[in-house]
Amino acid sequence: MTFCSVVRQTLVIAIAVVTGFVQSGIAKDWPQWHGPLRDNISNETGLLKQWPENGPVMLWSIEGMGSGYSTVSIADSAIYITGMIDKQGMLSKIDLDGKLIWQKPYAGEWRGSYPGSRSTPTINDSCAYIMSGVGDVVCIDIETGAKKWSVNTLEKYGGKTTAWGIADSLLIDGEKVFCMAGGPNASIVALNKKTGQLIWATKQLSEKVAFCSPIMVEHQGKKQLISVLVESVVGIDTENGQLLWKLAMESFKNPEGEKRGAGSTANTPIYKDGCFFVTTGYNHGGAKIRISQDSKTATVVWKNFELDNHHGGVVLVDGMLYGSGWTDNQRGDWLCVDFDSGKTMYTHSWDNSKGSVFYAEDMLYCYAEKTGKVALVKADPNQFSIVSSFEVTLGKEEHWTHPVIFDGRLYIRHGDVLMAYDIKKE
Repeated sequence: MTFCSVVRQTLVIAIAVVTGFVQSGIAKDWPQWHGPLRDNISNETGLLKQWPENGPVMLWSIEGMGSGYSTVSIADSAIYITGMIDKQGMLSKIDLDGKLIWQKPYAGEWRGSYPGSRSTPTINDSCAYIMSGVGDVVCIDIETGAKKWSVNTLEKYGGKTTAWGIADSLLIDGEKVFCMAGGPNASIVALNKKTGQLIWATKQLSEKVAFCSPIMVEHQGKKQLISVLVESVVGIDTENGQLLWKLAMESFKNPEGEKRGAGSTANTPIYKDGCFFVTTGYNHGGAKIRISQDSKTATVVWKNFELDNHHGGVVLVDGMLYGSGWTDNQRGDWLCVDFDSGKTMYTHSWDNSKGSVFYAEDMLYCYAEKTGKVALVKADPNQFSIVSSFEVTLGKEEHWTHPVIFDGRLYIRHGDVLMAYDIKKE
């Protein structure tokens, strides 16, 4: 394990202690979108460094999750996932052996372009928090599946969606649930997690929301929410909803990039040491942005027009960014970019497909969205070298769901089907 990995594991445990996701000094849950730190990086060890010829053993699969693209959350020895069945959003609770415990409706779901669920459940204080593709924020008791409260942000705050609905996986801090509402003077709102009542709204922002699920960081001793809207990247004071800084995306987009697709800005920002990386796809590229010491401004440090990830996400490992670029809506190269300089370390074509990426124990788990192949790749800034691979054959529709690794298992959702693979060393 590298020094940076040790530092990160210490940080995970520290944050897990604060948020309650800890047991005996080890982060015990994967309670939300992209994990405890929202960086899609696992601190697990003891994983296979090479898979059998036909891929890792599938421990189980379960059908009936409904249509959708959300991934799993795992808490208190149970798995939670959303899907749409008969136009209704359904939350499924599954045990670690792949048996359905219960399945309960939470709200209507997105029936427009690419129908199905988008939001990954956030598990917090024995509740699941979900945002439907049509703007319903819902709180559900995870023991019984009973709905505690719900608020439709489009109706209450005048929000507007893009052509593909809302894909916000809710972020919670203390009593606040942060929601991308997209309304006049309410692009982002904070609701009380116990009641759904409004705590604050961003009165200085009236942009529509895109597909981005935000991050919360502590910069110079002050918490701020960082998110990507349709036209800008913003930093928000988590205490009162005040706009700290705003940067127009036009300031770092590739002028040669496509002009369409702005509303699909789907990737959660990646933060490190007062800077973050943001990327939007459609040949617009990506950029490293620095937040000023007083959090009043944000400026572009560098631009990289190759690592323009569409919606598969990017991971930051030992100072290197890994992910796929965009050639068109199905294809893209796989890249490594130095976070400090913005230099592209390598560009590699794999399976004529772009896709999503996950990191654990010095390895990248790359999921090709065009073909459904999963590759185990060494996290090496010098080359994209596939150690092992296999193909996901169950399920239908697009391979857009991001993989999750938890307790020696690789979880992949494809449409109506959820699969668990054994990737733990004996």
